[in-house]
Amino acid sequence: MKFSKGTDYALHAMAYLVWQKDSADKLPVQELAKKLDVSSTYLSKILARLVKRKYIIATSGAKGGYSLPANWKEISVYDVIVAIDGEPTLFEDSFNHGSECKIQRLMMEVETDMIQALKNRSIDQLI
Repeated sequence: MKFSKGTDYALHAMAYLVWQKDSADKLPVQELAKKLDVSSTYLSKILARLVKRKYIIATSGAKGGYSLPANWKEISVYDVIVAIDGEPTLFEDSFNHGSECKIQRLMMEVETDMIQALKNRSIDQLI
């Protein structure tokens, strides 16, 4: 499974917000983009997806920026991945043999294990 650059940025942005969680200041997108060395325009699009899912909070104004919601510890790495890339799939069985196909069963089992591992990792484990 390969995750997009957007997912990579989103996970790093979330990790930075977790690291800065004790600060009373909201983190402006320009500052976050500078810390991550990425385009603020592209990062804004990524952050908008996280705001839509309520994984981060956007505050406008002079002292605006991004921060974590009260329930941030409940957000899993998998949640962030799905917010950016959608439901991940590891394997597509071109032959569509169904459940009797040992290759398909193996790949689905591995995919299930990986998804569960990502669901079991909270974003606070990113730092």
